[in-house]
Amino acid sequence: MVRTPGRLVLTDQRLAFKPMMFGENAGPFKIAFGLTNAVSGLDDHYLALVDITGVEAMNGSALMAVHLQTGGTRHYLVLRRRIGPVFSQKHAPYRDNAVQRISAAIDALRK
Repeated sequence: MVRTPGRLVLTDQRLAFKPMMFGENAGPFKIAFGLTNAVSGLDDHYLALVDITGVEAMNGSALMAVHLQTGGTRHYLVLRRRIGPVFSQKHAPYRDNAVQRISAAIDALRK
């Protein structure tokens, strides 16, 4: 399992994970600019919604599982803030919102 912080972005076609940049390329403007430009790119961080069979909230307050047609599963921790205990109950509403929005996007694409 890879433990990389970043942003999870839902588009009308993809679920995109953009890892945070560290080092000399880091900075708020650079991170935001990189995020908006990266959504059009394709690699293993960008899941097509048609490849997702389902998404569910897992045990624990922040864990979400994205099930793929290949039979694999990707896990994401959805946090309300970057700083704080990972398994805080305060993350659960944010995780549940992500599950609901991703599920709705998958359903809309299949209609």
